[in-house]
Amino acid sequence: MRILFFLSISFLSQITFAQLTSDALLFSENHPTVNARSMALGNSLGALGADLSTANLNPAGIAVYRRMEFSLSLGSLFDNTTTDFLSNKNNDRMSQFSFGGAGLVVASKLRKNRSGWKFVNLGITVNRLSNYGRTFSWSGLSSGSRIQSFAENARGYTIGELDPFEGWVAYYAYLIDSSGPAAYVPNGGISDSSYTFKSETISRTGGVNELGLSVAGNFKHKLYIGATLGIDFLTFNEDKVYSESADSMDFQTFDFAENRNVKGTGINLKLGIIYRVNKSLRFGLAIHTPTAYRLVDSYNSGLYGRIVYDSVLQESDFPMADQEPLVLQHDLVTPWVFMGSLGIIIAKKGFIGINVEYADYSWSSFSLLDNDKTTSNNQFISDLNKRIQGEYQGTLKARIGGEVAIGMGRIRLGYQFQTSPYQKPVTAVSDFRHDISVGAGIRWKHFFIDFCYVHTISDFLHVPYSSSTLVQQVTGQSQTGHAMLTFAALIFK
Repeated sequence: MRILFFLSISFLSQITFAQLTSDALLFSENHPTVNARSMALGNSLGALGADLSTANLNPAGIAVYRRMEFSLSLGSLFDNTTTDFLSNKNNDRMSQFSFGGAGLVVASKLRKNRSGWKFVNLGITVNRLSNYGRTFSWSGLSSGSRIQSFAENARGYTIGELDPFEGWVAYYAYLIDSSGPAAYVPNGGISDSSYTFKSETISRTGGVNELGLSVAGNFKHKLYIGATLGIDFLTFNEDKVYSESADSMDFQTFDFAENRNVKGTGINLKLGIIYRVNKSLRFGLAIHTPTAYRLVDSYNSGLYGRIVYDSVLQESDFPMADQEPLVLQHDLVTPWVFMGSLGIIIAKKGFIGINVEYADYSWSSFSLLDNDKTTSNNQFISDLNKRIQGEYQGTLKARIGGEVAIGMGRIRLGYQFQTSPYQKPVTAVSDFRHDISVGAGIRWKHFFIDFCYVHTISDFLHVPYSSSTLVQQVTGQSQTGHAMLTFAALIFK
């Protein structure tokens, strides 16, 4: 396996530009699924605290603890995705095991002193911040062909310079032909007016887990401050199989398979405060620094094709396993995150939590390793970051949740809403995200169990390929169900 710096992605300029631009959003967004209680409340505990989820939201919440707690959260994720391509609808389902989080908080009560500090607490957590799991497909008959995109992406390169993952395999599978110096055209009668049947299946797995090391202090039971050092571990794997076929043409069929795997480690710092106005009202503020990621990105492809070329049926097969993947190293910095929260406590009956969060995804940016900073590579990164700034914008997340206490039992409801991260609206895609949650729990003196179910609705746009004259667009809606069960022990009072 070889490491190639960014000059190598001139071979994949069209593909890589689109992939990396979408990475700026995908790898920057966080939707924590830490434990059942927080999820049931829409992750609205920023001003209330005494929950392990606050290590990732407002670390000052760790200071509210007055005894040691250990918890473990496990669950299941169910995704139902519907796509629409020119009124042709496909439906796909996926289910998978879901790790929420595990953590320990040690509450250390300070001896009586004149400083006013009552507790200094320490926390260590391993929490799931994002889940990339999804499977979806689409199909339909439309004009044009991805072969046109193959030909356009190859232009500017001689046959010996063609990128081995797309241009080279398309050329030697007779799908495109040379029409002059560094110029190519589609074969098989393909044009804007030709109709081909298209289909694609996309399967994604992975997510972000964060190791959090928290410290928090309680000042006179009025002011709580905290910090969490987050070490993030990102994994992302995507398999795509794109197919085209035609009748009554020299071009018959091709299958283009792609695999992309990304692994990385990042670091960030979260700071927060909570002010307790009185027994019924609390305010919270938090700020998250950008996560600085070092990513290793691996890409590979394979192609099978059948086409009549010079009156001879040409059948070509270039399996993915026959070549080494292209491996790229680069850095990603995600946006700053700002949070404000309000907690209203109804004595012995329950509480209401409200959180507001802002992040501007146009602030995401890529950078090169020092050894890779050449003039052409720097220009590529500059153009990529300008594209990110031109496509994305700030988003607002609003969260509200409430809990009612009935004896040892707890009933919870929550709702989250996120505005669109895209500057330009897309027809039939709202780009808004809605999370509706419900949960229940039972609390004993030293032990509790919580359960929740979260239903998420989100729209998305998928562009399998584009050419200078045609852009193929697939719209989709994902409805995800997430069930989580948390077991926790309160060890000392």
